[in-house]
Amino acid sequence: GVLVGLLLPAVQATREAARKTKCIQNLKQIGIGLHSYHTSHSNFPSGYQANMDADVDSKCWSWGAFLLPYIEQNVIFDEVKVGQLTLDDITNDPKLFPFLKKSLAAYLCPSDIGGEESHQYRSIVTYVIDPGGKGSLTHIDPGSGTKIPHWIKIAKSNYIGSLGSQWKLTQSEWAEEHFKGNGLLGRNSSLNISQILDGTSNTLAVGERSFKNYAGVWAGINSWQRSGFTDNQMVLGTAFYPINDDPISLNLGTDGAGSANFSSYHPKGANFLFSDGSVHFLSEEIEFASDGQGVYQYLAQRNDGESIGDFK
Repeated sequence: GVLVGLLLPAVQATREAARKTKCIQNLKQIGIGLHSYHTSHSNFPSGYQANMDADVDSKCWSWGAFLLPYIEQNVIFDEVKVGQLTLDDITNDPKLFPFLKKSLAAYLCPSDIGGEESHQYRSIVTYVIDPGGKGSLTHIDPGSGTKIPHWIKIAKSNYIGSLGSQWKLTQSEWAEEHFKGNGLLGRNSSLNISQILDGTSNTLAVGERSFKNYAGVWAGINSWQRSGFTDNQMVLGTAFYPINDDPISLNLGTDGAGSANFSSYHPKGANFLFSDGSVHFLSEEIEFASDGQGVYQYLAQRNDGESIGDFK
């Protein structure tokens, strides 16, 4: 019993080291994908791409979907026609919707819990029909009957794009500049390397978020006009909150404490992909300042002009 007690922590540490290494490899693959996308398009993908001219608020494809051809997932990309069909089109098509539930190993940290489906707070909303209110539901609107919102879990992702260090606590405070963010990936962003004024080696691109903090998804978001659990928090994170900040238990509209941050099940920190393609583990003890002037917040910003020094 004593021998087992001595060996078990060592075995667990070895297993976690292997899982952490796989997580780093995933982020490096995403980094290669981001730079391959940049080579093809002369800019990085949008955090999520919204049709700002649309009269109706709609769902939006995210950076994770746009990156599919660059991480060897051409089949899914071609089937759902990312950028040609809208995410609403796919959500309302019972033949194509299952592709949104397709789990991708490159987007999953092996140390995370919760399986391969998204948390219920990261579900995609669809509308089913109850003709005559008799409980007979169909997946899409056949043209008659009562529409009933129906929340469906899709594929989980443990990797969240960096919006930067900004956040607003109430919906009324959000303006276009906040949705674009001050990081690498924001709403309808299309940044190129020359616009990362702080240097690619000093700017976060993607970080981890664990299931404890509701993780994320790779496909996209429900609404481009909002900032809550089922909106930009589904695919983006902010350094406005500390690493591994405790989550809030309510599915609130905007307040992102513990649900818009970065986190992991690796001990004492999380892995981050930087804009130069390198991956670094940032400790949850990294300098974080309530006024937004900490090292962690500076790393999340692309153009603050601050000298960071050694953060590794």
